[in-house]
Amino acid sequence: MAESIFLAGTDSLKFTRIARRDPDLRLVPAPGAAPMVRQGPIDLSALRASLPDGLGGISSARPLELTFFSRRDRTESSLVRSRALLSHLPDAAFYEVVHEDGRAWDYAGGGDLRIFVESPALSMVRMQQALATLVRHGALTDNASLYRLLTFPMEACGSYARDPFDPAHGACAFELEPIAHAADLRVFLGEATGIKGLAQARRAAGLVQDGSGSPEETLLSFAFKLPGELGGIETPPFLENAPIEWPHEVRDLIEHQRMRPDFHWPDQLTASEYNGKEHISEAAFEEDQRRIRDYQTCGISVFPASYKNVSTLPALNAYLARVAHALAVHEGASYETKVRGILADEGCAHARRVLLSQMLPALPSEKPGW
Repeated sequence: MAESIFLAGTDSLKFTRIARRDPDLRLVPAPGAAPMVRQGPIDLSALRASLPDGLGGISSARPLELTFFSRRDRTESSLVRSRALLSHLPDAAFYEVVHEDGRAWDYAGGGDLRIFVESPALSMVRMQQALATLVRHGALTDNASLYRLLTFPMEACGSYARDPFDPAHGACAFELEPIAHAADLRVFLGEATGIKGLAQARRAAGLVQDGSGSPEETLLSFAFKLPGELGGIETPPFLENAPIEWPHEVRDLIEHQRMRPDFHWPDQLTASEYNGKEHISEAAFEEDQRRIRDYQTCGISVFPASYKNVSTLPALNAYLARVAHALAVHEGASYETKVRGILADEGCAHARRVLLSQMLPALPSEKPGW
């Protein structure tokens, strides 16, 4: 017989990141998991002995966050923070964390332990619930709360995962498969009902897109696309880390068979690339030159960026102005005039400062270089 637990909140997010970064674990969509599982009294001793690394060490000072689907099933133990989830949920509410070969976890009480985590869309709702409390207590502004909420779905729909134990300062893992898609987030949140935090989660999901490769790219994504009052310059739509289709007439001149610029405006022939590691070796320098030549051969203006270009407001403003200048070749002079007005406006600048405070990683990401 299997015991099942549904991790909630911070513990769910932590174990999601653990599973995503560990090649020996898999996150498997578990449609309909909650109604299929009958919850009974939890043997806390057996559970503590069975929890995998990263979830152990629970205590009254550090209780395990668990979801229950009826109030009567909640445990009163100080070792568990019980979260009741009574609303009807769309199918894609949970993932199960299993070993690479599909095995569940060994349970000290006998049989298997099945561990479920919240899907990225449900995690967004849980995050918004916690952020709303901080806003009510004056610890965050509304804009800061929105920016913080946006960071995880971009991670989940991208190719990186933050450190499970120290998301703010720890090292990311890169070149991972996404565990969600922006369109699916919007579908789930559109179908979900009766859960606090849905309205703001839906607003955030409307701003999320697939493909981000690092926290700095997530910051740039919103600096590009958000309206001026939220700190962005409202560029035309762009693609993130999508392969470029080389023009047929220059394919014999191109040195790379395939490239994926971090940001690409195909109609405006403009690209932006964030360089994670410092490109100081001769080999890295030569690779940079080859990439730039390929972009130039195709008539694409490319703007490399490093941590120093995104880590202060003056540097970020200067970088955004350069990209906007290239976009204006196709969008018209009025677009560049609009962007210069946004960059000079103190209210918009304040919003961009807040954006930086919530999205800029404390240390440069060590994303693999070109």
